[in-house]
Amino acid sequence: MKKLGANLFILLLVLSLTSIVLAENHTTSVTDRDSKIEKGFICLEEKANNCNDLSVQETALTILATPDNIFDDCVNRLENTRLDNNHWGSGEKAVRDTALAIIALDHAGENTDTEVAWLMTQTRTPTGLIWYLEQDSKVATECNIQYNGKDNRINIGSNKKIDRNAGSCLSRSQSSFWLKIDNDCYGVEFKVSCDEDFITTLLYKNSNSPTIYVLEGTSSAPAAGTTTVQVDSKCFGSNSCDYEGTIWATEALLRTGHTVDEYIPYIISLADSNKRYLPEAFVYMITNYEDYANQLVSIQRLGNFWEAPNTAYDKFYDTSLALIALEGASSSEQVSKAKDWLLFQQKSSGCWGDGVLDTAMALWALEGKSGKTSSGSSTVRCVQAGHFCIPNSDCPSNEDIGNNFFCSGLSTTCCLSENVRTCEEYNGDICDEDEFCSGNERESSDSNSCCTGTCELKLQESVCESYFYSCKSSCSDSEEDAGYSCNSASQICCKTKSTVDAKGAWWIWVLVALIIAVMIAIGYVYRGKLKEMFSKMRKGKKKSDSRGGSRPPGMPPTRPGMPPQGYSIRRAQGRPPMGRPRVMGRPPIRRDKAMSDTFSKLNKMSS
Repeated sequence: MKKLGANLFILLLVLSLTSIVLAENHTTSVTDRDSKIEKGFICLEEKANNCNDLSVQETALTILATPDNIFDDCVNRLENTRLDNNHWGSGEKAVRDTALAIIALDHAGENTDTEVAWLMTQTRTPTGLIWYLEQDSKVATECNIQYNGKDNRINIGSNKKIDRNAGSCLSRSQSSFWLKIDNDCYGVEFKVSCDEDFITTLLYKNSNSPTIYVLEGTSSAPAAGTTTVQVDSKCFGSNSCDYEGTIWATEALLRTGHTVDEYIPYIISLADSNKRYLPEAFVYMITNYEDYANQLVSIQRLGNFWEAPNTAYDKFYDTSLALIALEGASSSEQVSKAKDWLLFQQKSSGCWGDGVLDTAMALWALEGKSGKTSSGSSTVRCVQAGHFCIPNSDCPSNEDIGNNFFCSGLSTTCCLSENVRTCEEYNGDICDEDEFCSGNERESSDSNSCCTGTCELKLQESVCESYFYSCKSSCSDSEEDAGYSCNSASQICCKTKSTVDAKGAWWIWVLVALIIAVMIAIGYVYRGKLKEMFSKMRKGKKKSDSRGGSRPPGMPPTRPGMPPQGYSIRRAQGRPPMGRPRVMGRPPIRRDKAMSDTFSKLNKMSS
């Protein structure tokens, strides 16, 4: 009986420890993954109920998840809720909802020309941006800036400073190094010519931020040549610029084959004040700038999931969005971990999070099923046809066959050739064995792990990280100081707030309570036996003490305060074994690649 009770206790203890270990180190086999995905689609179809009672956003995302049994019903439902003037929703959400509906209907092989036409009527000029005109030369030069039928001459000294304003549209700014463009002059064409070789470029910034960005597309000209620049900046919104509406509307235009250059400055410069929408994911999908892929990877939480500061949704939605953005453009370990994390977080019902919204996003990110053509047949997957899903910017226009074959990522297209470049051409590095990549990794022609971030030395894991927490300069609103030390004195140990942890690990507390209850029950049932056992143990201890201890001959006594011989001092200090490499964050890069192009052109002209 006593043996049975002890065995039962040990079994329960092992089960509880196993569950906790699996929660921290979860991986999913192919069979389990397929089973979980199938269960997810069953739950989505039950929750969606043919999309009859869903919002436009939920219906569109359900279509993008592509559930087999209700796909056509949801497409019909979305089309039937379209308003008379070819859009969806009302008020400030009209742009976002219409953009999502366009992406969903395009996924279903439907024509969306009239809906895109309505979307274009919702554009406006951002009022929160400041624009600058820069002319530069290796030597002092005299320039003429012509606009509105007038010539405006300025001199640029050897110290790069401008000596006067250039008419009513252009006034000296930033210590006279640049010319600020007046708000009333957006859309005005400026023709610049100088008596020395020169470059011209536009710069912009958020009026509430010191960060200045260089617009891609620097122009250069020899002496007496001419460059032409013009501020074309737009956003989307029903009454004023709406950030979430603009990022989704820009994705909708990209998805339907339109150019989006004029929306990029607003999206980039307002990203810092709209962190709740995880803007790094959208900027990367729209521009394919590796800097933003690096930023996106660097803000992953605890190496498993994404959750934007003060997120507009939740960690399931944000993690799915990040995976959709990085699809086909990242080989980093973080992507695999995030997918495993999503599968591990799936509810027993098969759904994620709050239901339809989170579940549809998760299935879109994990499965990426192809849509259907206008004839009702499924679109052929790009990879199945022997082609390649690669970022839009990497595929030459004459090889882009994205209209005929399916790629799941919003920023990828089907291309006839893989067009993989060397790691150096991606401005990346191949990290040494004693280094790790802080940022995004991607495949290149000379490596499967081309680091487009920075290669940093692997440091000994801190106490904080050994407990699976993160060392950061500051904790986010959803995190708190865990109290453990970091390798850097300027960093603190951040963990998810205990209230959030308790919600996510309710089953652990239930299991602990169950174990305690079983132990109490065993103790009650066998209380007589236990009393007898403890009595024998006390008698045995007294006999042992009277003999002066049981230390083997020749073994020295242990000193007070020291661990017994053969015992790990590190474990005595309460620290778990080290093993994971320390992942250090990388400061966000604010300037795009146009800045390096600018100085490259200057050097070429002067050589």
